[in-house]
Amino acid sequence: MRRDLREGVTIYVTENIKPNFAEIARQYNVDYRTVKKAYEETKTGLAGGRPKRPSLLDPFRQTINSKLELNCSAASIFKFIQKRGFPGLLL
Repeated sequence: MRRDLREGVTIYVTENIKPNFAEIARQYNVDYRTVKKAYEETKTGLAGGRPKRPSLLDPFRQTINSKLELNCSAASIFKFIQKRGFPGLLL
């Protein structure tokens, strides 16, 4: 859903005002049902998208950060964590 539409509807949610969906739809050149859906999602807090899932790099974050402080190159850090069991990209 469009970010500008969601931001426009957020104003109504924070002020606790029920908007005129048809008027907002004309402003943003969308259907009133799209505005209503954005309003309901914003009101209930369901707007967001996909849930966050853990990264393959999460177990290696501390190692990567310590190597970055030592000014190691990305290639050398990659080879280092690959030897330590990183299950990602194999070259």
